[in-house]
Amino acid sequence: MTVFRFIALVCFCLSFSCKVWAAGVQVQVNPATVSVGDDFTLTFSADQALAITPDFSPLDQDFQVTGSSTSTNLQYINGQMAQQTAWRISLFAKQAGNLQIPKIHFGQLSSEPTTIQVVEGAVDLNGKPNTDILVELSADPPQPYVQQQVIVTQRLLHVVPLLPTRASMSHPELEKGKGLIQQLGNTKSGVVNRNGVRYQMIERRYAVFPQVSGELTLGRTVFQGALDDRRSRQLDPFGISGQQVRRFSAPLVITVQPQPQIKSTWLPANSLTLNAHWEPANKTLKAGEPVTLTIAMIAEGLMAEQLPALDIKPPMGIKGYANQPEFRNDLGGNSVIGMREEKWVLMGTADGNYVLPEISVDWWDLKAKKMQTARIEPTALIVTGVGQSQPSTDPNSAAKANPEPGAANSLLTPSEERMPSSQAPNTGRLTKLWLLAILAALVLISLAGLGIRLLKRKSKDREASRFASHSIAPLQALKQACQSNDAHAAFQALQAWIREDLHLSPATIATLRTHADLPLKQALDDLSTVLYASTTHVWEGQELWQAVQNYQPQPLTDSSSSSQQGLGLAELYPS
Repeated sequence: MTVFRFIALVCFCLSFSCKVWAAGVQVQVNPATVSVGDDFTLTFSADQALAITPDFSPLDQDFQVTGSSTSTNLQYINGQMAQQTAWRISLFAKQAGNLQIPKIHFGQLSSEPTTIQVVEGAVDLNGKPNTDILVELSADPPQPYVQQQVIVTQRLLHVVPLLPTRASMSHPELEKGKGLIQQLGNTKSGVVNRNGVRYQMIERRYAVFPQVSGELTLGRTVFQGALDDRRSRQLDPFGISGQQVRRFSAPLVITVQPQPQIKSTWLPANSLTLNAHWEPANKTLKAGEPVTLTIAMIAEGLMAEQLPALDIKPPMGIKGYANQPEFRNDLGGNSVIGMREEKWVLMGTADGNYVLPEISVDWWDLKAKKMQTARIEPTALIVTGVGQSQPSTDPNSAAKANPEPGAANSLLTPSEERMPSSQAPNTGRLTKLWLLAILAALVLISLAGLGIRLLKRKSKDREASRFASHSIAPLQALKQACQSNDAHAAFQALQAWIREDLHLSPATIATLRTHADLPLKQALDDLSTVLYASTTHVWEGQELWQAVQNYQPQPLTDSSSSSQQGLGLAELYPS
């Protein structure tokens, strides 16, 4: 009896385990080998009815889900009803390799982990490489110095026709390391030969400025589009037909070298020049009268915000001060050209001949691979006219003057001394009339300013309601970055705000600057100066946050472009 009981117990356990296996969730991968970006299907099936919503979020680590569906089948086999529930998931892989499809829970049941082979390039139905559509990223130079300009070229190559209205490709974004990206010029098109194959080419160029040495990685850029099938297009007047295609570039890894051991300011450029302009041009100064010296520092391969302030030391006898510098960046060519313009006001205080010392800037010549110096030669200046007394501009000087006639006459200029005494009363009356006119003008200006302020307040209230419809996340991140005085975090939040709320493309500070008002431009210039500076600077974000709050963006006229920009994609074919 003991033997029969043991056999019965074993049979019971085996039958129980078979039921558990049969009641499990099976997973099927179709196809078994795919390329990065190509859609494939996962089918999860259970031999029973399950009214649950599974959590497929574990797939998000290596895959992106594009769609899902659920179906339930009922069948009668040999007089018994059999039920089956199936979940079909459409998704694509984000990277190459043997990727694991993790365990997915379906209530008390779960699927077993499995793997799928993902190759770097596209493959056809036979598993062979498909080179009909290619996306490439390349860097020049591949091993730059820190803060050196790197030209990143993004290309889409295709031999199959694409629908222009449905073709879009994302801009490169930093995945690892610290750097700044600016798009150069517009999208270009052309033809290129690769391995004997003639490709249609669409090309974008970007300037990347690494901020630290080490590895700088640009993530994959994605192309999304549809094949242009003329037969399908004839049957589809709305232009939504065509086979969907998606292609990814490989990540781009740039090895950034530390700057060489030099004593001067680190300015890696292809060229750097200094230009001076005097106004007036004769460089002869009259005492007490200002002249303007404009100096433009122009560098190829550097942003204007990377260029340092000039060190100008006027000699004794000449006073000088600088206005706020102006920054300009030309992004329309094959390289960034930055210009920093400084205006200096100089004024002579004593007669004599003076020499304004040499003005120089040291920079690293990337072509010659050595230090160079841009110079403005010493400038000879002549100051005259100190012996002539100037009319006083101090309104309190009349009260301080001696009331006696002799003392009063000593304060007159030569033209006043020659004036007949009979004109003095007329001059006094004219002065009173001028004072009354000025007072009336000031009153009118004050009233006008009050009216403008009230109008601005109403405009801000209306703008606040429009701002409320924008995404809160980018502005909240920008506010936190400004409050914590984190320049790099503010830069990232600005890009998100430009892309998600303002819908500007490309989402860069340079693009926003072309639409910004004066306070926002100044705040952006201050932020860029800190980001591009070769030495560490303390940045205070209150000014930027205030400028962003007061900024009133112009409404976009093209609503169709905003949806693609929200997906991080930019149209390839300009309309």
